[in-house]
Amino acid sequence: MATTTIGKWGNSMGVRIPQEILEHANLALGSKVEVHLVADQGILLKSAEKNRRKSNRELRQLYLSKRGKNTPQMSPGELIDDSIGDEF
Repeated sequence: MATTTIGKWGNSMGVRIPQEILEHANLALGSKVEVHLVADQGILLKSAEKNRRKSNRELRQLYLSKRGKNTPQMSPGELIDDSIGDEF
């Protein structure tokens, strides 16, 4: 949780969002957000972008949910080709 102040922005008002929260929410300068008024709770900001980039936490959850469910075509020890040398 962070505390910030409402400031004037032209004829409107705005809120500065701390960088740590922006990074965690995967938002940046120019990101479009939806503003919702939630009864008895306050204001909720949500990303308006449907195909936004997933955060590391979301990617990890997706990975963990899919782990062990795919069926690879090759066994773990099968060679792809017979290259020998210093490929790395």
